[in-house]
Amino acid sequence: MNLVGKIFLVLILIMSIVFMSLAMAVYSTHQNWRQAAEDLKKKVAEAQAKNTDLGEELKRLDTQMAEEKEAYRQQLQKLETMRVELTDQRDQMQERLSQLVGQTRELTGTVGATQQRLTALIEEVGQLRTNIVKAQQDRDAAFAQVIEKTDQLHQAHAELTKAQERKDQLVGQVARYTRLMTENNIDPAAPPKGLPPQLDGQVTAVSRDNLIEVSLGSDDGLRAGHTIEVYRGRNYLGRAQVLETAPDKAVGKLLKQYRKGIIQKGDRVATRLKIS
Repeated sequence: MNLVGKIFLVLILIMSIVFMSLAMAVYSTHQNWRQAAEDLKKKVAEAQAKNTDLGEELKRLDTQMAEEKEAYRQQLQKLETMRVELTDQRDQMQERLSQLVGQTRELTGTVGATQQRLTALIEEVGQLRTNIVKAQQDRDAAFAQVIEKTDQLHQAHAELTKAQERKDQLVGQVARYTRLMTENNIDPAAPPKGLPPQLDGQVTAVSRDNLIEVSLGSDDGLRAGHTIEVYRGRNYLGRAQVLETAPDKAVGKLLKQYRKGIIQKGDRVATRLKIS
């Protein structure tokens, strides 16, 4: 190979390197523009989505603004109605005020006469109060006398009632005592001389032949012929007639017609039963 061939070979090699570099540069540039286009498409899509959202938000705001405008318009109409009503009320009150002012002027004209009449009435009231106080004092004095007489009447009536009740009690007691004396064969009109004293003892012994021995004797005032009543608690058992007495005991015979139960040692005896 000669020199020219070598030169062409070197030129070819150089041109190959240049074209290779150019091809590599073109390829690299092509890749960068593709990536930029894809990024731009993404941004465009995001912008379109944001634009859509902003459009919907604008529609919502327009609707809200329309509703608020309608609400404000209705509120404005209410306020206008209230303003008209208040204006009417103000006019009515102004008219009423004018009427009251006229009435006040008329009343002011009558105050003088009313004041004079009031002064006369005050003097009459003072005189009436004096008369009322005197009348109340007279009434209180008369009422006190009535109360005193009423109390005396009630006291007398109470005493009369008590006396009547005591009389009824005494009459009842006399009737019971008379009935008891009659039942015991005692003449209520007979003098008390010979009657046994009020004694209380007990049965100390009982025999089979209707004889009993009691703890009362001649020292107690018991005498032959006296009668004694036999009882146990609240149960009446019978009557015995004293046959003989000793200083500290006595013997009596049971009377069959008065026998009301079985008499035992320890039963109580009395010359007169107590009435309760």
